[in-house]
Amino acid sequence: MITGYNDNFNRTVASGFGTATSGQVYSLQGTASQYSVTPGTANILPTATAERYGWVDRQTTDIDITGQVSLTGIPASNLMTVGFIFKRADVNNYYNATMLVATGGAISLRFSKGVGGGLSTVATVATGLTYVANVVYNLRVVSFWSNALQAHVLRSKLWVVGGTEPGGWMATATDATLTQYVAGNQAGPFARDEQASPGTITAKIQNVVAKTYGLAIPAGTDPMCADPSVAYPQQTVIQSLAVGADAAMTTLDPRISLAGLFPRVRVSASNFTVSPTTGSYNPVYNTTEFNIGTSTNLGYVPTSLLLPTGIWMVQFEFEMQGVLSLTDGQLQITGGPGFGGGPRINMRINATNANDNGRGGSGRVSYLCYSTDPASTVTVTSNVVFSNTLATYTVKYAALSAFKISDYFA
Repeated sequence: MITGYNDNFNRTVASGFGTATSGQVYSLQGTASQYSVTPGTANILPTATAERYGWVDRQTTDIDITGQVSLTGIPASNLMTVGFIFKRADVNNYYNATMLVATGGAISLRFSKGVGGGLSTVATVATGLTYVANVVYNLRVVSFWSNALQAHVLRSKLWVVGGTEPGGWMATATDATLTQYVAGNQAGPFARDEQASPGTITAKIQNVVAKTYGLAIPAGTDPMCADPSVAYPQQTVIQSLAVGADAAMTTLDPRISLAGLFPRVRVSASNFTVSPTTGSYNPVYNTTEFNIGTSTNLGYVPTSLLLPTGIWMVQFEFEMQGVLSLTDGQLQITGGPGFGGGPRINMRINATNANDNGRGGSGRVSYLCYSTDPASTVTVTSNVVFSNTLATYTVKYAALSAFKISDYFA
């Protein structure tokens, strides 16, 4: 699903990048005179051996970004890169993925990271291609946080404009230096000139489109959702279904038709404390990615999802700061009618307990429910039961989301 950031650069800007097609105003690293936009193309002319990039805040931590990249020449010495910066938290902490062109034109794909102000390479993969000045390539970059691996998983591929996108990834890597909650949400075009005399080659970027297969979440948190970094056989199918659903949504009025037809909804909250004197707590969500009622009533209840006609896979996710007392908790989803009637799961809370990896309590529970009455909605709520009612708990992240699986039934 295209969420929040795309740019065809159909404008003229003498100094800077201006405003993206999707509406965000670019921020810049370095002097604005090193950036410009001519109709259809963003230009970066680095005049020093340093990162030069523009960025917007995508409001989501995952990244699936494709754009067209090129260079106006072949480096006379060393190398030059062009691509994308992403998961940027600040000037000192970010990832980037680029097409790297060396002296002589050999093309590689590179992942790099900025950590605490220092730049280092995560991985460089030779493609076997040789660059010719001004030839335009499609560069696609995907990155997700893997809960299974406790690391960011990075992927990229490159193919000439007019050619066929490769079915697999040409470069893959993992990196856990920037942890789940450190990496930010900012992304945009990137270039770096490492020639002995920078400033002779311009990097060009065109037709940037960013996608995500999860809904936007608050900056600095993590969705804890299905893990696209692990090579499940179903992953390609899931992404294909998501793309198909997004294509069907493009003609809908988001203020009217969205409520009854949009297949994915989500509410969340992060970084709050709970003092459950009664032992039971219903999370109050302060961020609404989407929460729907009916096509005429976009009702929102801060503790619930309101689901119209259909069969829904609902998921409740909860992650806590560890506490020292030897206590457990339970997660529960309620609301119906459903299949199974409100499941519960146990969740560890003590960070020193086995298999918690020092992270404290985290858990996820899923639930199928359905509605057959177009005139009313199903109210789905979430609940946490704490065994120690005297403690105060710090919650890193909580979310209640639903996916309309009946959209894909014949």
